[in-house]
Amino acid sequence: MGIRVRASAFAHPKSPHVAAVNERQFVSSALQLVLPRKMDDGDGNASTSSEGFADVSEALRRRPRGSNDGVNVPLELVGPAPGGDDFRVARMTLAQLVDENFLAQHVRPESGARLFACPLDGRLDGDDVAAITPSGHLRASLTPFTHARAGVTGAKRDRGTLKHEASVHLAKKDFVPGAPFRDRLVGCLRRLDEHGGDGVARGGWYACACERVADGEPLAVSFPHGVVSEGRRITHASRTVRWSRGDSYSWGDSSTPGPPTPPVEFFRRDGSAMDVDDDGGVNDDTDTDVASSLAGFHEWIGAVACGCEGGDVGDDGDAVGEAHRWEGLLTPRMVRSALEFCIDKVAGGDVPWAAVTSWGFPEDPTRAGLETSFAVLPGGRYLMFSDS
Repeated sequence: MGIRVRASAFAHPKSPHVAAVNERQFVSSALQLVLPRKMDDGDGNASTSSEGFADVSEALRRRPRGSNDGVNVPLELVGPAPGGDDFRVARMTLAQLVDENFLAQHVRPESGARLFACPLDGRLDGDDVAAITPSGHLRASLTPFTHARAGVTGAKRDRGTLKHEASVHLAKKDFVPGAPFRDRLVGCLRRLDEHGGDGVARGGWYACACERVADGEPLAVSFPHGVVSEGRRITHASRTVRWSRGDSYSWGDSSTPGPPTPPVEFFRRDGSAMDVDDDGGVNDDTDTDVASSLAGFHEWIGAVACGCEGGDVGDDGDAVGEAHRWEGLLTPRMVRSALEFCIDKVAGGDVPWAAVTSWGFPEDPTRAGLETSFAVLPGGRYLMFSDS
């Protein structure tokens, strides 16, 4: 699978970053934020500073600003998660997922809430996998056995499996007790639960979180009777990114030690690089050097995530940056918050650029892509790397 790169500005009315972030209903099992440190001291040598890390304690807690770039909008933070738990892990059957009281509290529009229920077990290519998205849809990838008994239609997908994909709008105003389709679906799922359902129909593990639609404030999740759940926290770790003086990359300017920088020439319109249209798409053929720089930067961000960014990663290497990583159930609001944190850092001159990467859950039946990376640049610009 290839990588697509788009260039745009956060303030552009057609900026694709909002749709890209919101498209991934279950943002990530992990999110990484990379901030560079000074890589040249004026004499051509990389910095060896090991000063403390940047304060990122509020990086994921920013309340949505209501605009693409957030210029001149006061910073507000969402409150801590109720009960001290960032999300909960619960074992639920399909019938419990569509429990009427559960939907009324967390899914229906009148609740003022949006629910994230992402599956944690099962194999997407061979098991029954279901999820509830923040838009109020039940998205399921079902085996032939469960599909034939679940009371839903579904499109057969020829991806080397016999799976059927189904979508049910649980927040729709006519998905209420007494509606024929709703009653048939709930009845079928209850029978699966009671009489021989397999896999997720008999109970699967879900990571669950809930937010208030109006302002992104975390809300407590109340499960149906009999559901076993436990609270979890989003974990956070920081580390120094190091690079040996003698090592350099084969792309870009090999005379400067340290990692590659985002290729700003991607924005040039003089024909020597790429012509980027108003929607962030590329019109002309990719210049070889720019394409190499783009691939190199993306590869290095991935290497940082793996802890093998190159050169010496021990204490004797130059400190060229810092990486902060969060793991758990993170929502689109948190990725937007991380982007706004980086926008402010770059705009304030604290760093020349910053990078945010999020990874999706492999069991996610919405198939929204496993990785998206942003390089935040001066002037409110950015590069977005995603699966093609």
